[in-house]
Amino acid sequence: MNRHITAFLLAPLIVPLLTSALALQILRDVPSLYWLGLMMAAAVSYAGAVLAGVPAYVALRSRGWTAFWIAPLVGFAVGVFVAIGLVAVFPAVLQSGVLSYILEMLPHTGEVIITPNFQIWSTNVDDPPAALIGLIGAGLLGALVGTVLWLIGRPDRP
Repeated sequence: MNRHITAFLLAPLIVPLLTSALALQILRDVPSLYWLGLMMAAAVSYAGAVLAGVPAYVALRSRGWTAFWIAPLVGFAVGVFVAIGLVAVFPAVLQSGVLSYILEMLPHTGEVIITPNFQIWSTNVDDPPAALIGLIGAGLLGALVGTVLWLIGRPDRP
């Protein structure tokens, strides 16, 4: 198999692996929500890799911009881009009721209630900006994916 394809198949797995390690501590009592979160992290990670990572990879490789330091930088930008896209799409998913329908199908979700009345962006100026911390976290995950993608795909080699 081509090493570039292998890189795009393996590198995005970092996001669900790391988020699952963090979520396991929080969602230990509700395993179905844990697996749903894992699947959502994988879907978002692969969507970001396909929609933003592949075009960036092809464009940078065709221009000969294949230095190692570019991979984490572009990965950070892609991670932030995907996080902003997720924040933009998630309220529509909540409004549509798709997430509630999926949660109803899962066994052992307990008393989880998902409503569209949830605040995504904080308007309180006195608190530290949680959205900025979230974007930095998503950017760091993207940088890690970009780094692993570069190490596997090695765009600097023919």
